[in-house]
Amino acid sequence: MLKKVKLFKGLSEEALKAIEKIAIKFNYCKGDLIFTKNHKATGFYILIKGRVKLYTLDHVTGKEQIIKIVEPINLFGEAASLSGREFPVYAEALENCQILYIDRYQLLKLSEKFPEICMAIASTMAERLYHLISVIEILNVSNATVRVARYLLQRSQGKNYIENFQTTLSARELGLTPEAVSRTLRHLKEAGLIEKKGRVVKILNPKQLKVLAGLESV
Repeated sequence: MLKKVKLFKGLSEEALKAIEKIAIKFNYCKGDLIFTKNHKATGFYILIKGRVKLYTLDHVTGKEQIIKIVEPINLFGEAASLSGREFPVYAEALENCQILYIDRYQLLKLSEKFPEICMAIASTMAERLYHLISVIEILNVSNATVRVARYLLQRSQGKNYIENFQTTLSARELGLTPEAVSRTLRHLKEAGLIEKKGRVVKILNPKQLKVLAGLESV
């Protein structure tokens, strides 16, 4: 399982076995809070099963802004943990989840024996920064069509489909209303760029979708 996590890809078998010994498995039920904003990050998490919502709250309006929906098998909470800071978001289980917890201090101790872990950490932190820049770029776009197009391309991660697409959750990630997202998806479908069946969205014309998103020229 650890080999499937980007942070640990490329590590030696000896290093992976050492990390396996410090990993603790937890089960969370739907709706459980895994951690809260401003809570000291003493470790990070690996989602094995289920989905987790990372979000912030406007304490004046109570409005929720989803930062990311985490799906298996992925890390979350690693940026705050590895930098020794507080979590900047809340993490909530959207479904019943199985999660591995890695203690920050124990991992850093292992890195003294396995320096390759330090390089893996640096790469992961850089990737997290890239993701956050992408999120900011999407939210800074005022046009709903461009936002949704960029979001679909980001979620697909180079594939031609997206699984578990939920309009309401996606709208919260994009800072739009569910109606605006549904309307945009309908327009994209009518234009022959996507196809949506249930929670699966297929990208039929990725090149044209990139043009619409402003990521490629005609």
